[in-house]
Amino acid sequence: MCFDFHPKDANFYLAGTEEGHIHKCSCSCSEQFLETYRGHKGPVYKVAWNPFSTDTFLSCSTDWSIILWHQDSQTPVLTFTSIPAFVHDIMWSPKSAFVFAAVNESRVEVWDLSVSTLNPVTSCLAKPGAKFTSVLFAKTTDCLLAGDTQGEVSVFELHNLPAPPSDKVRLTGRSRTPSPAEKAGTTCPLLATSKIASPWQQTR
Repeated sequence: MCFDFHPKDANFYLAGTEEGHIHKCSCSCSEQFLETYRGHKGPVYKVAWNPFSTDTFLSCSTDWSIILWHQDSQTPVLTFTSIPAFVHDIMWSPKSAFVFAAVNESRVEVWDLSVSTLNPVTSCLAKPGAKFTSVLFAKTTDCLLAGDTQGEVSVFELHNLPAPPSDKVRLTGRSRTPSPAEKAGTTCPLLATSKIASPWQQTR
C-alpha cells in the first residue's frame, strides 16, 4: 500500500500492507523481512520515518488510528485516534521531531507531541462534499497543503511552529465567512485554494 526509505540509510525501507502489517525491509536482502510490526486492524495508507529521530516512524490506517513506532520494538509506542474516520495521510514537520500533520476524511490536523498525545493542537474541517486525501509540509515556507477528493489543494499558513509554546499553534489566512459546517467544529480560514485540472482538461 505504501513505503518509505530510511532518511539516513536508503538500504532500508518500510512497507505498509493491506493486511495492516508493516514490514521493515532491506534492498540487499530480498528473501525475508527484517521486522514485522503488527498494530493496525486495517490497510496501512502511509508510513513515514521521523527525519530527526530516525529510529521512530509513524503509520496511519483505515482503522481510524495513527501509530508511533520505534524500529527496535514490535510494540507500538503510542496510538492516536481523534475521530472515527479513515486516516489517509501523515507527514512529519521538516522543522520539529515532535510535530506532524494528518488528514482524515473530514479534517486536516496538526499534532505536537511535546504538548499533547491525546488531541491535535489544531485542526480544520474539509468543505462540504469534500474529503481530505493527502497532506504536505512546505519545506521553504511555513505552509501546510492538503489535497481533497474534489481535486483542490488547500494552503494553510502555520504560526508558532515549532517554537514553544506550541499550545498557541494555529492556522490562519485571509479572513472569510465560515460555512455552517465550519461553525460546528474547530476550524481555520484558508490562505488559498487551487483547483487541479483533470488530465483531459490539460491535454485539450
